[in-house]
Amino acid sequence: MPSEYPRIVVKPPGPKARKLIEREKRVVSPGLGVKLFPVVPERGYGALIEDVDGNVFIDFLAGAAAASTGYAHPKLVREVQEQVAKMQHSMMGYTYSKRAIEVAEILAEKAPVDNPRILFGLSGSDAMDMTMKVARFATRRPWILAFIGAYHGQTYGATSIAAFQSSQKRGLSPLVPNVVWVPYPNPYRNVWGINGYEEPDELVNRFLDYMESYVFSHVLPPDETAVLIAEPIQGDAGIVVPPEGFFVELKELLDEYGVLLAMDEVQTGMGRTGKWFASEWFGVRPDLIAFGKGVASGMGLSGVIGRGELMDLTSGSALLTSAANPVVSSAAYATLRIIEEEDLLGNALRVGSFIQKRLIEMKEEYGVIGDVRGRGLMIGVEIVGPDGEPDPELTGKICWRAFELGLILPSYGMFGNVIRITPPLVITEELAGKGMEIMETALKDALAGKVARRVVTWH
Repeated sequence: MPSEYPRIVVKPPGPKARKLIEREKRVVSPGLGVKLFPVVPERGYGALIEDVDGNVFIDFLAGAAAASTGYAHPKLVREVQEQVAKMQHSMMGYTYSKRAIEVAEILAEKAPVDNPRILFGLSGSDAMDMTMKVARFATRRPWILAFIGAYHGQTYGATSIAAFQSSQKRGLSPLVPNVVWVPYPNPYRNVWGINGYEEPDELVNRFLDYMESYVFSHVLPPDETAVLIAEPIQGDAGIVVPPEGFFVELKELLDEYGVLLAMDEVQTGMGRTGKWFASEWFGVRPDLIAFGKGVASGMGLSGVIGRGELMDLTSGSALLTSAANPVVSSAAYATLRIIEEEDLLGNALRVGSFIQKRLIEMKEEYGVIGDVRGRGLMIGVEIVGPDGEPDPELTGKICWRAFELGLILPSYGMFGNVIRITPPLVITEELAGKGMEIMETALKDALAGKVARRVVTWH
């Protein structure tokens, strides 16, 4: 690990990074992703990233909240190296895998799901596809409910249920049919104009009334609705945390009509919020949970955990050649053990609380911080103008200045005005403190008109 951090040896992006960025543009489709920062990582250490020019950044992104155990964790490195030296691939769809079975057993033990059984996939996107398959097959019902603001992923199925940015669907129709979207009960900024922090019950009741009086009465028949798919905390929409009692009451309503509740925990799971699954914060036991991202520290494993009686799919109907292959299963096994043995749930709560405390202090000093919210190490900071409306321009400039100072600090949100803080779960309070100092400096510089550029975000 470098003795100094962050360390900027050449103003980013440096010459090596710029050359590689130009090379990529010639051979890689822009459809691959939204390039938030012009950074080309070379190696990582815990919650630090060193780029090809030798700059060392504090990482508040964790590769879209996926690098749960940070970078180059020695226990994960050892497990993966030992496995790849023995066998890099076997097909779980046709044979059996010791490590995959062990991973499934751990997940079944941790998940807040009754009598759980598991399907494995490759990414959060195909985990959402499998969630849709399970729900429709188990219920024999065609309709799916989802929330406005949900990202869910990029396969055809996941794109079909997403409602984060309309650009995500542009030019791709026809998509999977029979999907209806409803507003998420965002306490800070919702369609009903209710202050959900001061009146959480009113916000929950207004949503439930909307579901019964409008959606189930006029839009789609509840007895033909298979599942409602939800993020327990909306991620890309801006780290939106619903009222505490929301999901318990929603589950009661859904149960009345035999509609399943599926939680997309691809981003919120595996300790990200200080619990194994964010559903636990809301006291609800979903019928299905999709997982991914952090389960193997970003190394291509995902899946669905479901109530046993729902998981009797036709043999081979959820088969993916590389799913839970020996190498990624070893990475997941190591990740789950590291989270447990090193108490990364506790660390997420401690460091997350420290970060939120600093942010709340900043909110009192800087009027442009409209809201601070989150759980554990999944934190959102909403940046607003004098009228309280979203200010994506200022948000992007804060994040760009932070990048120049050595902090990878992404901007997200439905309106591009939320700073997203999702560092590796191994981050220390000391490192988080340095990150917060940089963020405050970046905020001051942006307000003083010293920042000319802004980071790229979803549009």
